[in-house]
Amino acid sequence: MKVTIKKSAPYLLSTVILIAFTIYLYRNAEQYQELLHFSFAMLSVQAILMSIFILCHGLNNYLFLRGLNIPISYNEGVGLAAINMLANQLPFTGGVIAKSIYLKQRYQLSYSHFLSATLALYNIFVLTNGVVGLSILLYWRLVDEVAFTPWLFVVFIGMTAAIFMFWLPTDYQFLPDKVRRQLVRLAEGWRILTQNRKLVGQLMSVQVLLLLIFAWRFWIAFHMLSQEINLSQCLLFAAATIVISLVNITPGGLGIREVIVGGLASLLGFDTAVSIVAVGIDRLISTLVIIIMGSIYTVVLSSRLTASKSITNEEQK
Repeated sequence: MKVTIKKSAPYLLSTVILIAFTIYLYRNAEQYQELLHFSFAMLSVQAILMSIFILCHGLNNYLFLRGLNIPISYNEGVGLAAINMLANQLPFTGGVIAKSIYLKQRYQLSYSHFLSATLALYNIFVLTNGVVGLSILLYWRLVDEVAFTPWLFVVFIGMTAAIFMFWLPTDYQFLPDKVRRQLVRLAEGWRILTQNRKLVGQLMSVQVLLLLIFAWRFWIAFHMLSQEINLSQCLLFAAATIVISLVNITPGGLGIREVIVGGLASLLGFDTAVSIVAVGIDRLISTLVIIIMGSIYTVVLSSRLTASKSITNEEQK
């Protein structure tokens, strides 16, 4: 019974969020009709940016897995990125599970080896996002002399502090076993990645590129709602929200990204409700692209996996 409730909770939470969001839009329809200004060209650019976003994630997969001595092609990397995002429309870590199963069956990459390196990779992404966000805040304060709440500094300093996770001791007996296992896995993953420091630099560079693309997506979505926002503000939103892809409490992080952007937008002087709707516009377009590309690559990689197994079976005979 408890297992059933645990599995159903994310879907129930998503349903509540969607219903509340729909009711809000219905009650404020006239307001958004006045604000909403977009063209087919803007929607097309949004879709193109999301496609490029997936292609860049594919490059991340390609570099990362090549660094683990997996002879993956760039097209496979893009396919895994698309399938990962499609599976992340489910709760929890559906994307990581799907990717690890494919790599295990096609390239015999052990789950523990992959998960250790992936955990370290995610920590590098959090660090990168923190550095980008902190740099923006410092520029605003020192150059533009923009006043904002110190809590923004606290958030991004906390993200930047992810670098210290790599050197935390793993032998503290007072820690729960699950936490100690995760720390051991993180340390092992960091050891694997730092064998190629050039790879770490490449992965961080691609992550910055992903943040820039995400920021442009936000910029277009906000301008669809007649909001005057600059790219640096959108980049701050991207740096704060892209991390939620690591932990899916609800399918696709539904509601979580909206709350984060709404909260940050409010601190920067934007209307919270309008900001949440802007994120919803971006989510709608990006989800459509994910479904299309994810579905296509599910077929492509499945057939490739089947062909690979057939060849292996023939060789064994």
